[in-house]
Amino acid sequence: MVIRKATAAFATALLIAFTAGQVHAGGATCKSTNGEQKHTASDGSTCLASSDGTGKAKAKATGGASSQTFVETGGKSNSVASDEAMSEAESESKGKSTAHASGAGSEAFVDADQKGMATANATGGSFANVTALGKCNATGMASGDSTVNANCEADGSFVHATATGGGEADGDGTNPPTCTPNGGTAKVVSSGGNCG
Repeated sequence: MVIRKATAAFATALLIAFTAGQVHAGGATCKSTNGEQKHTASDGSTCLASSDGTGKAKAKATGGASSQTFVETGGKSNSVASDEAMSEAESESKGKSTAHASGAGSEAFVDADQKGMATANATGGSFANVTALGKCNATGMASGDSTVNANCEADGSFVHATATGGGEADGDGTNPPTCTPNGGTAKVVSSGGNCG
C-alpha cells in the first residue's frame, strides 16, 4: 500500500515539477516548514517539499534525479537523490524519515508515523522500501540491484535489513524475516528474528 501510494504521489509530483517548477542550475533543493515548494534544475533534477506547518521537509536532487518529501501533523523528512535515482520521504505524527537514492534505477521510499524512525538507502539500481508506522525503528540498505523491505509497526520493535549484489531482505519486526541472497547477500536483524 505504501509503495503504490508513494509511486502515484511521485508521478504527480514529477509532472507538477516539470510543468510548473522553477529552473535552477546545479541540482534542485526544496525546503518547507509550511506549504509546498518545488524546483526543476537545468540538469533535469526535480524536487518537491511539502509541510502542513507542523514540521520540516527537505528534498535535494542532482544529476537528473527526483526527490520529494511530505510532512503532516508533526515530524521531519529528508530526501536526497542523485544520478537519475528517485527518493521519497514521508512523516506524520512526529515521525522521522530519511531517504537516499543514487544511480539510475535506484528507488528509496520511507514513511514514518507515530514517532517512528525510518531510513532507506538505495544505490546501483536497487529498491528500498522502509516504514516505521509506530514508535519503532526501521532501516534498509540495498546496493547492486538488490531489494530491501524493512517495515515495523509495533511499539518498541525494530528491523534492520541489508542486501547487496541482487539479494533480497524482508522483515517486519514482528514475524520471522526472509533473506534471499540470489548470488549476493541478504541480512535482517530484527525484533522478530534474524536471518542471513
